[in-house]
Amino acid sequence: MIDLNPNVPPPAPAPHKSPALMGVVLLICASAFIGGVFVTNLLEEVIEKRDTDEANEVDDVSEVTTERDNEGGEDEAVIDEAEIVSTDSELIIEWIDPSKQPDAPVDPVLYAALCPDQPEPDFRNSWNICGVPPNINQTRLGAVVGGTYDGMNLEMITFRVEEMGYSYRVIYFLVDPLQSKTARSPVLLDQIGQSFGLAYPTTNFTSASEIITWSGSSVEQALPEFSIDLTATIPALTPQSELQDSEGNTFLFTGKWVRFDTDTALSPMEATSTIELPDGIAEGDGGELVLYEAGENASTRVGNNQYYLIDEDGRMLWYDLEIPFFTYEEDKEENRFISQGIPVITWTDGSINSKTYMKGALGGCGFTTATNVIPDETIETLDLVQVGTAEGTSVYEPSSYEIEYFADVFNTVTFDVPEEEEKSYEDFEHPYVFFQDAYDRWVELSSIEILPAVECGKPVIYLYPESTMDMSVWVNPRGGFSYTEPDYGDGWNVTAFPDGRIVNRADGLEYPYLFWEGRGGLYSPVETYWVVEQSDVEYFLRETLAKMNFNQSEIADFIEFWLPRMQSEPFYKIGFHGTNVMNELAPLSLSVKPDHVFRILMDYEGLDVWQPSKPPTRLPRANRDGFEVMEWGGVLR
Repeated sequence: MIDLNPNVPPPAPAPHKSPALMGVVLLICASAFIGGVFVTNLLEEVIEKRDTDEANEVDDVSEVTTERDNEGGEDEAVIDEAEIVSTDSELIIEWIDPSKQPDAPVDPVLYAALCPDQPEPDFRNSWNICGVPPNINQTRLGAVVGGTYDGMNLEMITFRVEEMGYSYRVIYFLVDPLQSKTARSPVLLDQIGQSFGLAYPTTNFTSASEIITWSGSSVEQALPEFSIDLTATIPALTPQSELQDSEGNTFLFTGKWVRFDTDTALSPMEATSTIELPDGIAEGDGGELVLYEAGENASTRVGNNQYYLIDEDGRMLWYDLEIPFFTYEEDKEENRFISQGIPVITWTDGSINSKTYMKGALGGCGFTTATNVIPDETIETLDLVQVGTAEGTSVYEPSSYEIEYFADVFNTVTFDVPEEEEKSYEDFEHPYVFFQDAYDRWVELSSIEILPAVECGKPVIYLYPESTMDMSVWVNPRGGFSYTEPDYGDGWNVTAFPDGRIVNRADGLEYPYLFWEGRGGLYSPVETYWVVEQSDVEYFLRETLAKMNFNQSEIADFIEFWLPRMQSEPFYKIGFHGTNVMNELAPLSLSVKPDHVFRILMDYEGLDVWQPSKPPTRLPRANRDGFEVMEWGGVLR
């Protein structure tokens, strides 16, 4: 329950005043008046010096703010006029043990800024960004030790954004525990605000001010009583990119998630084993640290058999056991693809592998776990034979692929080449290999050449600049492309027109959109959906896309591609992922910053019998103003 109006005790009754007491009071007042003349003169000098210092400080902060605004584009001037303090400090926190960190009443000012009611496009109904009822909580984490904020409490607010699926936002701020008129104003810590999605624990926002601005208000409007620290950081909340256990095995950081004690994070209750790490490997009290392995039934959000730590703020930190002989691929920003790379395997014929393999379990539009750990009982059915070695580790392959486990592997055809013949094992070299990792888990690696049974199907990108301009467009599906049009190369270099026409500068041809197919990153199925009778599918798609503000041409393209693939079953379960999830599965970037980007991914499943729908709280709606980028896609099944 969110306490937006905490009870305030009534003022104490005024005490009775005697004549003797009144005389003493008058004597004290006279003395205070005489001394006040001296104090006033002294205060005038102090105030004059303070005003001069503050003016210089504001000049310094304005330079920082202007630089950030120029880089941020749409966030320009969101915090220019707020009361800003800049300490350039690294805050030291006296932490409360995460298992004992208390819940606090949600600050009503922050609640109003983060979870405002918003009208629907037809203005007949309203919705709350944080859901109904709002999913938001505030936790006290500890207190600052030393410096400007000495003694102030560090608190964290986490709130869930509900649209087509869920994503989360986290902000940190400082509160004076005195809670009185003389208390210091609360301080928003701008640099450590974060967001993370449902499918993959990545960060989309990088500051608290961006999160608040996204919710609909400038920081100045939303938090008039707050100070905003643009630079203060908390080193203890910066996870180590790598950890090593006592045996020298390395674990790679893959992202943060929600607090361990929330309904979403059930994994600590399902942990099957622990791994001891050397003392002092992270910030804290220096005691023994433990890395947990989530069991197969755990709700990890990054797949089964993954590893995590509990951070100082109670949030889960995900780690993946590194494969020593795996050369992890990187994107243009040198971000490591945690589930894709080239294993350095020496085959039995003496040749060295040069092909890319996926080590995650494929599913949906991407992969469902960072490492595909295969149960021992399944391994026993594969009749493995050794086909190579990798840094002393034996690598195996099934003696035959004519078994049930691989029944659906080689029969996938692309929709763009419907006459393509089914493929077989003979068409590939070492399509699947297996090995035991440092913790004796059996891991499956699948060749990138093997088309999975599902992938991101025909995502198409429309560009609508306000004037004709040249630009480059990059999309990086975590599992790579299977097809693009026009040819992708190192990115699409195009001329885009306001009416949506696109000219590819490499071949001079005109295209209505940019088209790609491939495999995304870590993926969770949609949690909200509709169940639609087959005869109503076309009407449902047209109405739903129109509500999301796709235009008639875009809707026609969508229907033309997807409707023929939704004819064979009596009912269809249809859901959509939104922009946040698409950004995680296949990050999109442009050389010219658009005003708005709107991306959806349809995930559907044929059903033999009807089942109840579970629709989302609301549908997001494209802005369709300024330079707009629109994209739709779906999951090929």
